[in-house]
Amino acid sequence: MINTIKYEKFVNQLKQFIEKEKLQNQSTLGKILKVNNEIIDVSLKKPIKLPLNTHLEVNKIQCTLHKNNQKNIQLKTKHPQHFQKNQTIKINNIQQDIILSKIQQTLTNIEENKINQENKETLKTIINQQKTTYTQKKYTNKKLNPKQEQAVKKAITTEKFHIIKGPPGTGKTHTITQIIRQLYQEQQTILLTTHTHIALDNILEKLDDIPQQDIIRLGINEKIAPTTQKYTLQKQLQQHPKYKQIQQLQQQSKTTITHNNKQTLLSKLINKIINTEEIKIQQLQEKEKIEEQEKTREQIEKIESQIQEELLDNAKIIATTVISSSNYLTRNIEFDYTIMDESSQIPVYLAIIPLMKTDKFLLIGDDQQLQPISNKNASYFLNKSIFNLMIEKYPKNHTFLDTQYRMNEKISQIASKLYYNNKLKTHESAKKKQIQLTNNNYYLLDNSTITFIDTTNTTYNEDVISGGCQNTHETLLILKIVEALIDNQIREDDIGIITPYRKQKLNIQSHLRKHKYNIETDTIYRFQGREKDVIIISFCKSSYKSLTTFQKKFLGNTNQLNVSITRSRKKLIIIGDYSLLSTDENLKAFLDSISPLDMIYLEDIIR
Repeated sequence: MINTIKYEKFVNQLKQFIEKEKLQNQSTLGKILKVNNEIIDVSLKKPIKLPLNTHLEVNKIQCTLHKNNQKNIQLKTKHPQHFQKNQTIKINNIQQDIILSKIQQTLTNIEENKINQENKETLKTIINQQKTTYTQKKYTNKKLNPKQEQAVKKAITTEKFHIIKGPPGTGKTHTITQIIRQLYQEQQTILLTTHTHIALDNILEKLDDIPQQDIIRLGINEKIAPTTQKYTLQKQLQQHPKYKQIQQLQQQSKTTITHNNKQTLLSKLINKIINTEEIKIQQLQEKEKIEEQEKTREQIEKIESQIQEELLDNAKIIATTVISSSNYLTRNIEFDYTIMDESSQIPVYLAIIPLMKTDKFLLIGDDQQLQPISNKNASYFLNKSIFNLMIEKYPKNHTFLDTQYRMNEKISQIASKLYYNNKLKTHESAKKKQIQLTNNNYYLLDNSTITFIDTTNTTYNEDVISGGCQNTHETLLILKIVEALIDNQIREDDIGIITPYRKQKLNIQSHLRKHKYNIETDTIYRFQGREKDVIIISFCKSSYKSLTTFQKKFLGNTNQLNVSITRSRKKLIIIGDYSLLSTDENLKAFLDSISPLDMIYLEDIIR
């Protein structure tokens, strides 16, 4: 039986969250300054705190946020003809509206008892303390290491849930695909969800052996990788035998429209010379033709709806991001399993959307990597990632993937010692990975796996700007290192640059563009899930002032540090001011784990 007090507290927290979000998500007024093709410059009455590429509705026209600079923003739209200079506009965050409506619908289903017994058991597991058990079954797979094999076996034998903790490079995606294959063979229906489209497409790309018609990929087409477009509902619909009926009706409609257009031109000429009675007859005929077109459109929509329903009913695997998992197309579908990858980035208030549609569920993630961005309108419980909540409640119900295949052993040893209690091992195939220097241009480079360039006691101070951090000295140093790497036959695509600060990211990108370098540069949050042969980390902060409490908390966040370190396969280059950064204990522990032999003191070089 569900604990009534905990249940009521959970429901009330969700209600309060929805109410606060609705209040915050009210329309914003603005004035158009300029319309330039698809780009619209707008001045706002009050700033909007939204990430770039957020989907917005502007005077009921679809737009995306292209640039955001406090009260001045840029919008991008495919319908610029609807906008003009000095026009007053109303901006709505439809993306957030959709999310809130989905959470509200889930809450309504819970309150009105519209969830089945298995959903209730899931809710008990999240709110109460409800352990799971496992059935006995033999399972072996030579494609998996012992821990991966154990994870698959636990996943397919659980009575309710299982948790898989996968540090960087341990083969989470490989393990997930083996779980899917096994469940597919057992005729289980699967809802596959992730936090990002990239992670979802990475999994689907490895499922080519499963018939295409058994997988449906839901989501916005432009966010879906070209390699997995074949799984979308639209592509599947076009391959369905009934689609010929739609094509015939569309052709018939085109012919009617062409004929009507010719008739309309002719009727304009004739109307001048014929009497009023004949005009009325002609108008009646035109009305009948419009009604005929409308009837054809309704027929097309009916056939499309039938095909979609059939495809979804027959699909064994439906793949979508967590936010899209309550798509109206899946509203009445109950799944045997929900597999939630990247669940350490998914807060409880979003996770309940797919979890209220399933009998059993699997959570894959890592509590030592990035967590959800905290939402001030949500309680501590709702803000917590579903992965962290469950692994803390049920530590015995998780499998730790203990062997990494990505990075040189020296890099993984730091991560293992600092973040995984020395339990993370390196596979033989990865232990000796390193870059090879091929010529004499090796500016600050050597064959070692890790290099820390210490800018202490130099003039490499950060730029004087308001808010955030920008350090042009570090940027110019990065340019020289990039040039040396490329001279040593390291491809641009194999180099990545990470910084904690958005302004420093933009600064580095701007300088790279000037030198015609195309190198992926981003903040730590945007780099999770990515990997490169060479990673350069720019810590940016360097000044005569001490780090503030907030800066220490931000820069010294162990989850961020772990992600930064473990993006690299062969070479990790870190640029920072040791004297300043080491005032935070987490940063000090990280920097002190680097061998003195791998440190370059810049003040000795530039004297």
